[in-house]
Amino acid sequence: MLVERLFSTGIMKMGPSRVDPGRQVGVFNLSVVADLPALRAAELEKLRWIVGEWAYENAVPATPVSPAYADIGSVRFSFNQNTNWICMVAPGGTETPQITFDPFRKQWIYLLMTGSYGILRSAAGWGGDRIEFTGLMTMIGINCEWRMTWTREGADVFSFVNQERNHAGDWDYVDEWRFRRKTSTQG
Repeated sequence: MLVERLFSTGIMKMGPSRVDPGRQVGVFNLSVVADLPALRAAELEKLRWIVGEWAYENAVPATPVSPAYADIGSVRFSFNQNTNWICMVAPGGTETPQITFDPFRKQWIYLLMTGSYGILRSAAGWGGDRIEFTGLMTMIGINCEWRMTWTREGADVFSFVNQERNHAGDWDYVDEWRFRRKTSTQG
């Protein structure tokens, strides 16, 4: 079980409560977790390039019951140093946490919490300019197993492809999102 694993791996140990120092409670073992904030910060630097304003096109192929279409729009990403999350920023400035790095498990986390709900993970992390997130999610009331493959194509261009696992266990193409930075970082 969770608590047993936290203690048996040394992540936690017994120590004084922050509220009542005379009370012994489970606390982080600082000798084990001391380097984790630096690891998280170093990993998040790998994604700092995404901060800024982007124009996107979402290309959706035809299905037996719908025509192909392409939606367009813009999005802004920020890096929140207080929470250590890459956030999507709404027009009014509200930040929605979207991507972070879990230093305990050494995996990337992609959080869906508006219209689609779930947590996708990437244990492999970045391989060159590519990362793949997978996991269970609910999209507009439909439960599915999802895969997002992000590819950075340069300082000012990236994309991701969404796929859904079908009943045979294969990945079916769903759509592609292509992003171009609104203000180029190239001189």
